Amino acid sequence: MCVTKASEVRFGQSNCSWSSCREGCTKDIFKCTHIHVNYKRDTKGEFVGTNFTDEALIDTIEWDLINARLYPNVKGCGYPPSVNCTDFNRNYSTPGRTFPCYYSKQTPVMVINHLDLETIKTDLLYAIIIPWGLFLVSILYLLFTYVGMKKPETEGDDTQEVISAKASKEASNYSLRSIGKTINHGMNKLMRDPDDKG
Repeated sequence: MCVTKASEVRFGQSNCSWSSCREGCTKDIFKCTHIHVNYKRDTKGEFVGTNFTDEALIDTIEWDLINARLYPNVKGCGYPPSVNCTDFNRNYSTPGRTFPCYYSKQTPVMVINHLDLETIKTDLLYAIIIPWGLFLVSILYLLFTYVGMKKPETEGDDTQEVISAKASKEASNYSLRSIGKTINHGMNKLMRDPDDKG
């Protein structure tokens, strides 16, 4: 069980190293809301009938953790309509507000207000099955394509090699002839028209 201890709105990127809720996981934030909560494990109805509108009463209870950070999900961000930060801040930023919550055993200062294990398991299965399935299909396609390719016929190989060799020889002869002509032309020009400077 969580109770909101304090909340504050901050401005400036240096003051917003974290935000309880941010719409858009990649954008820079210059305005953020910090919602601090206290939580207690295994309350067994301990808070029934307790009115925390008197903030001094919050400090009289022995909490398992004080000043934890509240997030809507593990990433602390999302996109509408699944995560609406305006509604989230309105619902959970009032000091004294009590609500069920989930804390992290790895990072005890991290608290989320909602946890849907079935959705998380489904997303995880999709994240594993779809990429691996596409990978296997592409490998099978490549294997079938490779096995189905015909080998070149041996009869035409000799003929093709002879044609390729002739074409290569003619191309090299042409290159050598054109280079020789260019050199001869340059030499003739130098011999007939000497430069004024000698």
